[in-house]
Amino acid sequence: MTAGSLTMALSALAAETLAAPQETGWLAQHWLTLVLVGVATAAVIAFLSMLARYLRLAVNMFLDIPLPMTANLNDYTPPEGEITSFPSRDGHMLRGMFIERPAGVSDRGTIIFCHEYASDMLSAGRYARALVDAGYTVFTFDFRGHGQSAIPPHYEPRHWPSHHEVNDVLAALAYVKTRREIRRTGVGIFGISRGASVAAIAAALNPAVRCLVLDGTFSTDYSIEELMRRWAEIFAERVGSATHPDFVYRFFRAMTLFYVELKCRCRYPSTRKALTALGPTPALFISGERDTYVRPEQTRALYAAKPGEKDIWICPDAKHNQAVATDPKTYADKIASFFDRHLAGETAADRAPGGDVTRNGNPPSDCP
Repeated sequence: MTAGSLTMALSALAAETLAAPQETGWLAQHWLTLVLVGVATAAVIAFLSMLARYLRLAVNMFLDIPLPMTANLNDYTPPEGEITSFPSRDGHMLRGMFIERPAGVSDRGTIIFCHEYASDMLSAGRYARALVDAGYTVFTFDFRGHGQSAIPPHYEPRHWPSHHEVNDVLAALAYVKTRREIRRTGVGIFGISRGASVAAIAAALNPAVRCLVLDGTFSTDYSIEELMRRWAEIFAERVGSATHPDFVYRFFRAMTLFYVELKCRCRYPSTRKALTALGPTPALFISGERDTYVRPEQTRALYAAKPGEKDIWICPDAKHNQAVATDPKTYADKIASFFDRHLAGETAADRAPGGDVTRNGNPPSDCP
């Protein structure tokens, strides 16, 4: 073969090779898709890892947060009354007491008292004494796992309001209906801290509630977000950053509640949503100016969320649930005047000159 023939043969082979379709491997054809899938997978793994670390911290915080104990809880005389028992909505027996008004004082209505966490029905003597003296019958009871009420199996009471405590309040409402004529007048509710939170939720579910006083009420969802923000710097090394937009806190709050509800086998309803659903039902919000557990900012936010008639009192210098001890005269007058207007149906003609409330024809001795 001559050099010219060889050159022509190589040229023809090159032309044929260029004209033929190039065969490439599967990886070369799909490398971009694989890169995108890899990046997405790594991002999901990183997110789930951060979520797992965060949820572990958040759940421990939820379950182990220090309890806001009420100081001097025994600074009152335990009330006396008719001891009774009634079943909650799931059949567990609860202990209660009817505290009757003094002899000779006209009946102004019936009020259900909901005590705070780690207390019992006798604490009505601390908070509701002025209501009894004013002519109201107060029905107080022990929440499940407190006082002399039953402790269901697999149930651990916590300071967060669960659907179990809401069912206890609804059962108390149903029981009072069997013992008192309240179809025309309705019934009032007076709650303290966790008791106030479940009272608001129960009131949104039962139209028999005419009005309610909420001392130290809080909403679980609001409180969890607030704690996340307050302690974000502590968790920053574990979860990546101490600064997040609002939707991030809402997302983690929802995930925390979802996980805790599965772990504790109960639901933790939102007091904030219940207050929004209360509509025109009048409510009085009470808070302490120095309350570091349920800060006044949360009380004001819940007050703003409640539509319809409402009032608020932030007691100067008072800590959590301590307005009754810090300013007992104003406290007694605030709650009695509120129920006088919205439960007893008092009119302006029933008031003494100067705006003081009259009861049985006489101005109250506890008015400031």
